[in-house]
Amino acid sequence: MTHLRIDNARVIDPANKIDEQRTVFICDGVFSDQCNHDAQVIDAEGLIACPGFIDLYARLREPGFTRKGTIATESTAALKAGFTTVFCAPDTNPVIDSSATVELIKQKAVAANGARVSPIAAFTTGLEGQLLSELATLYDAGCLIAGHADHPVNDTGVLLSTMEYASSFNIPLMIRPFDPAIASGGCAHDGAIATRLGLPGIPVAAETVALARLIELCSSTGCHLHISRLSSARSVELVRSAKNKGLPITADVGIHHLYFTHEQIQHYDANFHSSVPFRSTEDRAALREAVRDGTLDAICSDHAPQDNDAKLAPFPSSAAGLSAFDAFAPLLFGLPDLLDMPLMNVLAKVTTGPASVVAPQNDNPTEVQTGLLDAGAYSLEVGAQADLVLIDPKAKADLSVENMVSLGKNSPLVGLTSLNELTGEDVALNAQVMHSIVAGVLKG
Repeated sequence: MTHLRIDNARVIDPANKIDEQRTVFICDGVFSDQCNHDAQVIDAEGLIACPGFIDLYARLREPGFTRKGTIATESTAALKAGFTTVFCAPDTNPVIDSSATVELIKQKAVAANGARVSPIAAFTTGLEGQLLSELATLYDAGCLIAGHADHPVNDTGVLLSTMEYASSFNIPLMIRPFDPAIASGGCAHDGAIATRLGLPGIPVAAETVALARLIELCSSTGCHLHISRLSSARSVELVRSAKNKGLPITADVGIHHLYFTHEQIQHYDANFHSSVPFRSTEDRAALREAVRDGTLDAICSDHAPQDNDAKLAPFPSSAAGLSAFDAFAPLLFGLPDLLDMPLMNVLAKVTTGPASVVAPQNDNPTEVQTGLLDAGAYSLEVGAQADLVLIDPKAKADLSVENMVSLGKNSPLVGLTSLNELTGEDVALNAQVMHSIVAGVLKG
Protein backbone atom coordinates (compact mmCIF):
# COMPACT_ATOMS: atom_id res chain seq x y z
CA MET A 1 0.00 0.00 0.00
CA THR A 2 0.98 3.62 -0.56
CA HIS A 3 2.64 5.54 2.25
CA LEU A 4 2.18 9.29 2.00
CA ARG A 5 3.27 12.26 4.06
CA ILE A 6 1.57 15.57 3.33
CA ASP A 7 3.50 18.55 4.69
CA ASN A 8 2.55 22.21 5.24
CA ALA A 9 -1.17 21.87 4.46
CA ARG A 10 -3.94 23.83 6.10
CA VAL A 11 -5.92 20.88 7.45
CA ILE A 12 -9.68 21.36 7.74
CA ASP A 13 -11.61 18.45 9.25
CA PRO A 14 -15.25 19.35 9.96
CA ALA A 15 -15.93 16.06 11.76
CA ASN A 16 -13.34 16.90 14.43
CA LYS A 17 -13.57 20.73 14.27
CA ILE A 18 -9.93 21.04 13.19
CA ASP A 19 -8.59 23.96 11.17
CA GLU A 20 -4.84 24.22 11.57
CA GLN A 21 -1.49 23.74 9.90
CA ARG A 22 -0.27 20.19 10.35
CA THR A 23 1.28 17.16 8.68
CA VAL A 24 -0.98 14.35 7.47
CA PHE A 25 0.26 10.75 7.37
CA ILE A 26 -1.39 8.01 5.30
CA CYS A 27 -0.32 4.39 5.71
CA ASP A 28 -1.97 1.26 4.33
CA GLY A 29 -5.11 3.08 3.24
CA VAL A 30 -5.86 4.88 6.50
CA PHE A 31 -4.79 8.03 8.27
CA SER A 32 -1.95 7.47 10.72
CA ASP A 33 0.04 9.41 13.32
CA GLN A 34 3.32 8.46 11.65
CA CYS A 35 4.69 6.92 8.45
CA ASN A 36 7.60 4.92 7.13
CA HIS A 37 10.76 6.83 6.25
CA ASP A 38 10.29 5.92 2.58
CA ALA A 39 6.84 7.56 2.35
CA GLN A 40 6.09 9.69 -0.69
CA VAL A 41 6.14 13.34 0.38
CA ILE A 42 3.76 15.99 -0.95
CA ASP A 43 4.56 19.60 -0.17
CA ALA A 44 1.12 21.14 0.29
CA GLU A 45 2.24 24.71 0.99
CA GLY A 46 -0.72 27.01 0.24
CA LEU A 47 -3.14 24.07 -0.12
CA ILE A 48 -6.12 22.98 1.96
CA ALA A 49 -6.29 19.33 2.98
CA CYS A 50 -9.78 18.11 3.81
CA PRO A 51 -11.80 14.90 3.68
CA GLY A 52 -12.86 13.86 0.20
CA PHE A 53 -16.27 15.23 -0.71
CA ILE A 54 -19.35 12.99 -0.88
CA ASP A 55 -21.86 13.70 -3.64
CA LEU A 56 -25.38 12.55 -2.80
CA TYR A 57 -26.73 12.89 -6.33
CA ALA A 58 -25.08 12.76 -9.73
CA ARG A 59 -25.90 11.19 -13.06
CA LEU A 60 -23.01 9.25 -14.55
CA ARG A 61 -25.22 8.13 -17.48
CA GLU A 62 -23.65 4.68 -17.86
CA PRO A 63 -24.99 2.07 -18.43
CA GLY A 64 -27.14 3.06 -21.34
CA PHE A 65 -26.45 6.70 -22.20
CA THR A 66 -22.74 6.75 -22.96
CA ARG A 67 -23.05 9.55 -25.53
CA LYS A 68 -23.78 11.83 -22.56
CA GLY A 69 -21.20 10.44 -20.15
CA THR A 70 -19.51 7.28 -18.96
CA ILE A 71 -18.50 6.02 -15.56
CA ALA A 72 -14.88 6.54 -16.61
CA THR A 73 -15.28 10.17 -17.74
CA GLU A 74 -17.65 11.26 -14.99
CA SER A 75 -15.90 9.55 -12.06
CA THR A 76 -12.68 11.22 -13.23
CA ALA A 77 -14.47 14.56 -13.48
CA ALA A 78 -15.80 13.98 -9.96
CA LEU A 79 -12.23 13.91 -8.65
CA LYS A 80 -11.69 17.33 -10.22
CA ALA A 81 -14.71 18.52 -8.24
CA GLY A 82 -13.25 17.19 -4.99
CA PHE A 83 -15.55 14.18 -4.72
CA THR A 84 -14.03 10.88 -3.67
CA THR A 85 -17.43 9.21 -3.30
CA VAL A 86 -20.32 9.72 -5.73
CA PHE A 87 -23.83 8.34 -5.39
CA CYS A 88 -25.11 7.79 -8.89
CA ALA A 89 -28.75 8.17 -9.90
CA PRO A 90 -30.71 5.00 -10.69
CA ASP A 91 -32.20 6.23 -14.02
CA THR A 92 -29.69 4.33 -16.15
CA ASN A 93 -30.49 1.74 -18.81
CA PRO A 94 -30.97 -0.80 -17.38
CA VAL A 95 -32.37 0.85 -14.27
CA ILE A 96 -30.49 0.12 -11.03
CA ASP A 97 -33.06 -2.33 -9.71
CA SER A 98 -31.05 -5.57 -9.76
CA SER A 99 -27.85 -6.86 -8.19
CA ALA A 100 -26.48 -7.55 -11.67
CA THR A 101 -26.66 -3.86 -12.61
CA VAL A 102 -25.12 -2.88 -9.29
CA GLU A 103 -22.23 -5.27 -9.90
CA LEU A 104 -21.75 -3.96 -13.45
CA ILE A 105 -21.48 -0.37 -12.21
CA LYS A 106 -19.06 -1.35 -9.46
CA GLN A 107 -16.82 -3.20 -11.90
CA LYS A 108 -16.76 -0.28 -14.33
CA ALA A 109 -16.01 2.14 -11.49
CA VAL A 110 -13.02 0.07 -10.33
CA ALA A 111 -11.71 -0.08 -13.90
CA ALA A 112 -12.18 3.68 -14.29
CA ASN A 113 -9.90 4.39 -11.29
CA GLY A 114 -11.72 7.63 -10.53
CA ALA A 115 -13.94 8.53 -7.60
CA ARG A 116 -15.63 5.73 -5.69
CA VAL A 117 -19.09 5.10 -7.16
CA SER A 118 -22.01 3.93 -5.06
CA PRO A 119 -25.24 3.15 -6.95
CA ILE A 120 -28.58 4.44 -5.67
CA ALA A 121 -31.13 1.62 -5.81
CA ALA A 122 -34.38 2.26 -7.69
CA PHE A 123 -37.09 1.53 -5.14
CA THR A 124 -39.61 0.42 -7.77
CA THR A 125 -38.77 -1.88 -10.65
CA GLY A 126 -37.97 -0.01 -13.82
CA LEU A 127 -38.72 3.28 -11.98
CA GLU A 128 -42.31 2.67 -13.05
CA GLY A 129 -43.78 3.46 -9.65
CA GLN A 130 -45.72 0.21 -9.34
CA LEU A 131 -43.82 -2.82 -8.03
CA LEU A 132 -41.31 -2.52 -5.20
CA SER A 133 -37.73 -3.53 -5.86
CA GLU A 134 -35.89 -5.99 -3.62
CA LEU A 135 -34.39 -3.23 -1.51
CA ALA A 136 -32.85 -5.53 1.10
CA THR A 137 -31.04 -7.45 -1.63
CA LEU A 138 -29.86 -4.24 -3.28
CA TYR A 139 -28.70 -2.91 0.09
CA ASP A 140 -26.66 -6.06 0.68
CA ALA A 141 -25.20 -5.64 -2.83
CA GLY A 142 -23.86 -2.20 -1.82
CA CYS A 143 -26.66 0.34 -2.39
CA LEU A 144 -26.63 2.41 0.79
CA ILE A 145 -29.65 4.42 -0.25
CA ALA A 146 -32.72 3.99 -2.45
CA GLY A 147 -34.33 6.60 -4.65
CA HIS A 148 -36.44 7.27 -7.70
CA ALA A 149 -34.37 9.82 -9.67
CA ASP A 150 -36.69 12.43 -11.22
CA HIS A 151 -39.44 9.88 -11.80
CA PRO A 152 -42.51 10.70 -9.67
CA VAL A 153 -44.46 8.04 -7.78
CA ASN A 154 -48.12 8.89 -8.25
CA ASP A 155 -49.53 6.04 -6.18
CA THR A 156 -49.49 7.03 -2.50
CA GLY A 157 -50.04 3.40 -1.54
CA VAL A 158 -46.80 2.43 -3.28
CA LEU A 159 -44.96 5.21 -1.45
CA LEU A 160 -46.38 4.05 1.87
CA SER A 161 -45.37 0.45 1.22
CA THR A 162 -41.90 1.57 0.14
CA MET A 163 -41.40 3.58 3.31
CA GLU A 164 -42.60 0.72 5.49
CA TYR A 165 -40.25 -1.69 3.71
CA ALA A 166 -37.29 0.70 3.88
CA SER A 167 -37.97 1.47 7.54
CA SER A 168 -37.93 -2.23 8.48
CA PHE A 169 -34.41 -2.54 7.04
CA ASN A 170 -33.19 0.95 8.08
CA ILE A 171 -32.57 1.92 4.45
CA PRO A 172 -32.70 5.68 3.76
CA LEU A 173 -35.03 6.79 0.97
CA MET A 174 -33.95 9.70 -1.24
CA ILE A 175 -36.91 11.37 -2.97
CA ARG A 176 -37.25 14.56 -4.96
CA PRO A 177 -40.69 16.02 -4.15
CA PHE A 178 -42.48 16.57 -7.45
CA ASP A 179 -46.12 16.40 -8.52
CA PRO A 180 -46.28 16.03 -12.32
CA ALA A 181 -49.99 16.84 -12.46
CA ILE A 182 -49.33 20.29 -11.01
CA ALA A 183 -46.15 20.79 -13.04
CA SER A 184 -48.14 19.95 -16.18
CA GLY A 185 -45.19 19.74 -18.57
CA GLY A 186 -43.56 22.96 -17.38
CA CYS A 187 -39.90 23.76 -17.95
CA ALA A 188 -39.22 26.83 -15.77
CA HIS A 189 -40.33 28.51 -12.55
CA ASP A 190 -43.91 29.67 -12.80
CA GLY A 191 -43.36 33.41 -12.52
CA ALA A 192 -43.34 36.67 -14.43
CA ILE A 193 -40.26 35.79 -16.48
CA ALA A 194 -41.64 32.47 -17.76
CA THR A 195 -44.92 34.20 -18.59
CA ARG A 196 -43.16 36.94 -20.53
CA LEU A 197 -41.05 34.40 -22.43
CA GLY A 198 -44.02 32.19 -23.18
CA LEU A 199 -42.55 29.23 -21.31
CA PRO A 200 -44.82 26.74 -19.50
CA GLY A 201 -44.28 27.17 -15.77
CA ILE A 202 -43.72 24.80 -12.84
CA PRO A 203 -45.48 26.21 -9.76
CA VAL A 204 -43.88 25.97 -6.32
CA ALA A 205 -46.91 23.87 -5.36
CA ALA A 206 -45.61 21.07 -7.59
CA GLU A 207 -42.84 20.69 -5.02
CA THR A 208 -44.65 21.56 -1.80
CA VAL A 209 -47.75 19.42 -2.30
CA ALA A 210 -45.56 16.38 -2.97
CA LEU A 211 -43.33 17.29 -0.03
CA ALA A 212 -46.26 17.57 2.37
CA ARG A 213 -47.37 14.06 1.35
CA LEU A 214 -43.87 12.68 1.92
CA ILE A 215 -43.60 14.29 5.34
CA GLU A 216 -46.93 12.84 6.43
CA LEU A 217 -45.92 9.36 5.27
CA CYS A 218 -42.58 9.72 7.03
CA SER A 219 -44.40 10.64 10.22
CA SER A 220 -46.53 7.49 10.07
CA THR A 221 -43.76 5.04 9.08
CA GLY A 222 -40.65 6.38 10.81
CA CYS A 223 -38.70 5.92 7.58
CA HIS A 224 -35.43 7.85 7.19
CA LEU A 225 -36.49 10.23 4.43
CA HIS A 226 -33.96 12.30 2.55
CA ILE A 227 -35.49 15.14 0.56
CA SER A 228 -33.45 15.61 -2.59
CA ARG A 229 -32.70 18.93 -4.30
CA LEU A 230 -35.10 21.46 -2.83
CA SER A 231 -35.82 24.64 -4.79
CA SER A 232 -38.27 26.83 -2.85
CA ALA A 233 -38.66 28.86 0.32
CA ARG A 234 -41.96 27.17 1.19
CA SER A 235 -40.32 23.74 0.99
CA VAL A 236 -37.57 24.93 3.31
CA GLU A 237 -40.25 25.94 5.82
CA LEU A 238 -41.90 22.51 5.60
CA VAL A 239 -38.61 20.67 6.13
CA ARG A 240 -37.60 22.95 8.99
CA SER A 241 -40.95 22.35 10.71
CA ALA A 242 -40.69 18.58 10.21
CA LYS A 243 -37.19 18.51 11.66
CA ASN A 244 -38.29 20.59 14.65
CA LYS A 245 -40.93 17.93 15.32
CA GLY A 246 -38.20 15.30 15.45
CA LEU A 247 -39.02 13.47 12.23
CA PRO A 248 -36.15 11.46 10.69
CA ILE A 249 -35.81 13.81 7.73
CA THR A 250 -32.69 15.18 6.04
CA ALA A 251 -32.44 17.35 2.93
CA ASP A 252 -30.05 18.75 0.37
CA VAL A 253 -29.78 21.39 -2.34
CA GLY A 254 -28.00 21.38 -5.69
CA ILE A 255 -24.99 23.72 -5.85
CA HIS A 256 -26.37 25.75 -8.76
CA HIS A 257 -29.56 26.60 -6.85
CA LEU A 258 -27.50 28.57 -4.35
CA TYR A 259 -26.38 30.86 -7.19
CA PHE A 260 -28.93 30.99 -10.00
CA THR A 261 -32.54 32.17 -10.20
CA HIS A 262 -35.17 32.25 -12.94
CA GLU A 263 -33.68 35.56 -14.05
CA GLN A 264 -30.92 33.57 -15.76
CA ILE A 265 -33.35 32.07 -18.31
CA GLN A 266 -34.23 35.46 -19.83
CA HIS A 267 -32.08 34.83 -22.90
CA TYR A 268 -33.50 31.34 -23.49
CA ASP A 269 -30.11 29.78 -22.63
CA ALA A 270 -30.90 26.06 -22.56
CA ASN A 271 -27.93 25.48 -20.25
CA PHE A 272 -30.19 26.89 -17.49
CA HIS A 273 -32.91 24.35 -18.25
CA SER A 274 -32.86 22.27 -15.07
CA SER A 275 -35.15 19.43 -14.03
CA VAL A 276 -35.39 21.24 -10.68
CA PRO A 277 -36.23 24.77 -11.84
CA PHE A 278 -34.37 27.86 -10.72
CA ARG A 279 -36.85 29.98 -8.81
CA SER A 280 -37.09 33.53 -7.44
CA THR A 281 -34.45 35.52 -5.58
CA GLU A 282 -36.57 35.04 -2.44
CA ASP A 283 -36.43 31.29 -2.89
CA ARG A 284 -32.67 31.41 -3.41
CA ALA A 285 -32.28 33.51 -0.25
CA ALA A 286 -34.27 30.93 1.70
CA LEU A 287 -32.10 28.09 0.40
CA ARG A 288 -28.97 29.99 1.41
CA GLU A 289 -30.33 30.60 4.89
CA ALA A 290 -31.26 26.92 5.17
CA VAL A 291 -27.66 25.98 4.41
CA ARG A 292 -26.50 28.38 7.11
CA ASP A 293 -28.90 27.24 9.81
CA GLY A 294 -28.61 23.50 9.14
CA THR A 295 -32.08 22.89 7.73
CA LEU A 296 -30.29 21.66 4.61
CA ASP A 297 -27.80 18.98 5.61
CA ALA A 298 -25.87 18.71 2.38
CA ILE A 299 -24.99 20.30 -0.96
CA CYS A 300 -24.96 17.96 -3.93
CA SER A 301 -23.74 18.47 -7.48
CA ASP A 302 -26.96 17.43 -9.26
CA HIS A 303 -24.54 16.69 -12.10
CA ALA A 304 -26.37 16.04 -15.38
CA PRO A 305 -24.07 15.79 -18.41
CA GLN A 306 -25.77 16.10 -21.81
CA ASP A 307 -24.48 15.68 -25.32
CA ASN A 308 -24.22 18.85 -27.41
CA ASP A 309 -27.29 18.17 -29.55
CA ALA A 310 -29.51 17.83 -26.47
CA LYS A 311 -29.11 21.54 -25.69
CA LEU A 312 -29.56 22.85 -29.25
CA ALA A 313 -33.36 22.60 -29.24
CA PRO A 314 -35.60 25.50 -28.12
CA PHE A 315 -35.62 25.90 -24.34
CA PRO A 316 -38.80 23.85 -23.58
CA SER A 317 -37.67 21.00 -25.85
CA SER A 318 -34.04 20.90 -24.73
CA ALA A 319 -32.81 18.20 -22.35
CA ALA A 320 -32.87 19.31 -18.73
CA GLY A 321 -29.78 19.41 -16.54
CA LEU A 322 -26.47 21.17 -15.97
CA SER A 323 -23.02 19.62 -16.06
CA ALA A 324 -21.67 20.43 -12.60
CA PHE A 325 -18.44 18.61 -11.80
CA ASP A 326 -15.95 20.87 -13.59
CA ALA A 327 -17.21 24.03 -11.85
CA PHE A 328 -18.18 22.52 -8.50
CA ALA A 329 -15.02 23.35 -6.52
CA PRO A 330 -14.95 27.07 -7.42
CA LEU A 331 -18.68 27.37 -6.74
CA LEU A 332 -18.28 25.67 -3.36
CA PHE A 333 -15.35 27.89 -2.39
CA GLY A 334 -17.38 30.95 -3.32
CA LEU A 335 -19.96 30.15 -0.64
CA PRO A 336 -18.12 31.19 2.55
CA ASP A 337 -18.05 34.86 1.53
CA LEU A 338 -21.42 34.74 -0.19
CA LEU A 339 -23.19 33.13 2.78
CA ASP A 340 -21.03 34.72 5.50
CA MET A 341 -20.21 31.21 6.67
CA PRO A 342 -16.93 29.68 7.90
CA LEU A 343 -15.21 27.50 5.31
CA MET A 344 -15.28 24.58 7.74
CA ASN A 345 -19.08 24.78 7.92
CA VAL A 346 -19.35 24.90 4.15
CA LEU A 347 -17.08 21.87 3.80
CA ALA A 348 -19.27 20.03 6.31
CA LYS A 349 -22.08 20.20 3.73
CA VAL A 350 -20.05 17.93 1.41
CA THR A 351 -18.42 15.72 4.06
CA THR A 352 -20.09 15.08 7.42
CA GLY A 353 -23.52 16.22 6.20
CA PRO A 354 -23.92 13.69 3.38
CA ALA A 355 -22.16 11.01 5.43
CA SER A 356 -24.83 11.34 8.12
CA VAL A 357 -27.47 10.69 5.46
CA VAL A 358 -26.02 7.50 4.01
CA ALA A 359 -23.84 5.90 6.70
CA PRO A 360 -24.98 2.28 7.16
CA GLN A 361 -27.82 2.05 9.66
CA ASN A 362 -28.05 -1.74 10.02
CA ASP A 363 -26.63 -3.45 13.09
CA ASN A 364 -24.57 -5.78 10.92
CA PRO A 365 -23.54 -3.97 7.74
CA THR A 366 -21.89 -6.03 5.05
CA GLU A 367 -18.24 -5.79 4.05
CA VAL A 368 -19.30 -3.90 0.92
CA GLN A 369 -20.97 -1.23 3.04
CA THR A 370 -18.22 -0.91 5.63
CA GLY A 371 -15.84 -0.25 2.75
CA LEU A 372 -17.68 2.98 2.03
CA LEU A 373 -18.74 5.43 4.69
CA ASP A 374 -18.87 3.85 8.12
CA ALA A 375 -15.09 3.41 7.80
CA GLY A 376 -14.85 7.12 8.59
CA ALA A 377 -14.20 8.27 5.04
CA TYR A 378 -15.50 11.72 5.96
CA SER A 379 -12.92 12.59 8.62
CA LEU A 380 -9.13 12.74 8.94
CA GLU A 381 -8.83 11.05 12.31
CA VAL A 382 -6.26 8.32 12.85
CA GLY A 383 -7.58 4.97 11.65
CA ALA A 384 -10.18 6.43 9.32
CA GLN A 385 -10.22 5.46 5.67
CA ALA A 386 -7.89 7.85 3.85
CA ASP A 387 -10.12 9.80 1.47
CA LEU A 388 -8.60 13.26 1.09
CA VAL A 389 -8.36 16.13 -1.37
CA LEU A 390 -5.75 18.88 -1.63
CA ILE A 391 -7.20 22.13 -2.94
CA ASP A 392 -5.58 25.38 -3.98
CA PRO A 393 -8.25 27.92 -2.99
CA LYS A 394 -6.58 30.79 -4.86
CA ALA A 395 -5.99 29.08 -8.19
CA LYS A 396 -8.17 30.45 -10.96
CA ALA A 397 -10.49 27.83 -12.37
CA ASP A 398 -10.03 27.04 -16.04
CA LEU A 399 -13.55 26.44 -17.31
CA SER A 400 -12.71 26.33 -20.98
CA VAL A 401 -14.37 23.54 -22.95
CA GLU A 402 -10.94 22.09 -23.67
CA ASN A 403 -10.17 21.80 -19.96
CA MET A 404 -13.49 20.25 -18.92
CA VAL A 405 -13.15 16.62 -17.90
CA SER A 406 -16.83 15.70 -17.97
CA LEU A 407 -18.14 14.49 -21.30
CA GLY A 408 -21.01 16.93 -20.82
CA LYS A 409 -20.07 20.52 -21.67
CA ASN A 410 -23.56 21.85 -20.85
CA SER A 411 -22.54 24.37 -18.21
CA PRO A 412 -23.46 28.07 -18.31
CA LEU A 413 -20.10 28.76 -16.65
CA VAL A 414 -17.97 27.74 -19.62
CA GLY A 415 -15.29 30.37 -20.24
CA LEU A 416 -16.16 32.50 -17.20
CA THR A 417 -13.83 33.69 -14.45
CA SER A 418 -16.53 35.36 -12.33
CA LEU A 419 -20.27 35.13 -11.79
CA ASN A 420 -20.72 38.88 -12.00
CA GLU A 421 -22.03 38.95 -15.56
CA LEU A 422 -24.47 36.12 -14.88
CA THR A 423 -25.86 36.90 -11.44
CA GLY A 424 -24.58 40.38 -10.61
CA GLU A 425 -22.77 38.97 -7.57
CA ASP A 426 -19.02 39.44 -7.41
CA VAL A 427 -17.99 35.81 -6.98
CA ALA A 428 -14.62 34.92 -8.49
CA LEU A 429 -14.40 31.36 -9.81
CA ASN A 430 -11.31 30.28 -7.91
CA ALA A 431 -10.19 26.90 -6.49
CA GLN A 432 -8.62 23.87 -8.09
CA VAL A 433 -8.30 20.35 -6.76
CA MET A 434 -4.59 19.53 -7.04
CA HIS A 435 -4.56 15.97 -5.64
CA SER A 436 -7.19 13.38 -4.78
CA ILE A 437 -6.60 10.37 -2.55
CA VAL A 438 -9.15 7.55 -2.40
CA ALA A 439 -8.67 4.83 0.23
CA GLY A 440 -5.02 5.82 0.51
CA VAL A 441 -4.33 5.73 -3.22
CA LEU A 442 -3.11 8.94 -4.87
CA LYS A 443 -5.25 9.54 -7.96
CA GLY A 444 -3.75 12.75 -9.31
